[in-house]
Amino acid sequence: MTKENDRDLRSELVTAAIAMLAEPQAVAVPSLRSIARSCGVAPSAVYWHFPSEADLRSAVLDAEYASLVEAVESALDAADDVDDHLVVAGDAYITWGTAHPGAYQLLFESNDALPETRAAHGPRLQARIVELARLVDPDAAFASALLLWSAWHGVVSLRLHKTEWDWGMTPQEANRRLVQALATKRARATDGDSPTAL
Repeated sequence: MTKENDRDLRSELVTAAIAMLAEPQAVAVPSLRSIARSCGVAPSAVYWHFPSEADLRSAVLDAEYASLVEAVESALDAADDVDDHLVVAGDAYITWGTAHPGAYQLLFESNDALPETRAAHGPRLQARIVELARLVDPDAAFASALLLWSAWHGVVSLRLHKTEWDWGMTPQEANRRLVQALATKRARATDGDSPTAL
């Protein structure tokens, strides 16, 4: 291949790729063909149960989202009164996410809208986390719950993708620091001190 008009194709290729990365990139479930192959059936057999590949994908994510909700709720239901339930919830969320990396990426690292089927599970867990956050920040419980979820997501996502990094603490230790920081921020604000940023 010869250089055409001395154009800097290398730079153009990098620039084009960067422009494409301005939009979130697709994260996909395994192909319908590979799923059928793992079950020992022809791809056409899938359509007896799912009208389209999108329907199969939605069913997979419904099941995985329900599994996440169940994991967090079961951990909270089994917790003792002396346990910090925000810590329990965060530990369960982080444990599930790191144990289900592909599903976690599809649920929370794609730009897909959350269908109504999955959304039915979300408000129940969300309300529970908000009530727990209200114990440490009664004036901004919802915002605090979202902040914690964002931090939990960061713990999961970075550990899934940056496995070579030395984090200096376990995910559970990171979670305890996060919850403690939220409680400390609230305590300082209540005592009249200038609240510190998380």
